[in-house]
Amino acid sequence: MLLKTANALYRFLERVADASGWLLIVLMAVTCIDVTFRKFGVVGFPYTRFQEMEWHLHTTIFSLWLGFNYCVNAHPRVDSYTEKLGFRAKAWIELAGCLVFALPYTLVLVWYGWDFVRTAWVFNERSDSALGLEYRWIIKGIMYAGFWLLLLGIVSVLLRLVAYLFYKQEANLNIGTSISQV
Repeated sequence: MLLKTANALYRFLERVADASGWLLIVLMAVTCIDVTFRKFGVVGFPYTRFQEMEWHLHTTIFSLWLGFNYCVNAHPRVDSYTEKLGFRAKAWIELAGCLVFALPYTLVLVWYGWDFVRTAWVFNERSDSALGLEYRWIIKGIMYAGFWLLLLGIVSVLLRLVAYLFYKQEANLNIGTSISQV
C-alpha cells in the first residue's frame, strides 16, 4: 500500500512536470525576443513586461517541477560524506533528512504561504514598475502550488523509505545517485 501511494504521487508529479515542459519553449521565445529587441534598440517595446515575464516563467517552471525533482533526487546534496556508506545507511540518512529538515521546512512554507498569496490578492499587488505586470497574486499562487508539490514529493520519498527500511520492500530509491544516473 505504501509503494502504491508513493508511485501514484510520483506519477502525478511526473505528469505535472511533463505538462509544464512546454513553458521552456515559451521562456526561450520571450528571452530571445527581449534580447533581440534590446540589441537593436526598438523604441516603444515593453521591455519591463518582458523582463518580468522571464522571471515569472522561471518561477513557474521551478515551482511546477519542484516535487518531481525531489522524487528523482535532482536536489542539491553533499554525497562526499556518504559515498562509502552502504545503501541502507544512506536510506537512514535520507529518512532523517526528510523528517528533520525537508518535511518541517516545507510544512512551514505551506502553512504560511497561503497568507502570502491572499495578501497579494486582497491588495491587488502588482509590479513596482508602472510598466510592469499586474496581478502578482498569480505568480505567488503558482509558487504556493509548488510548495504543495514539493510536500507531495517528500511524502512520496518518505513512503518509499519506510517501505524499504521497515518492510524490506524494494522501493526504487534514488539515494546517492546523480540525476544523470536516474
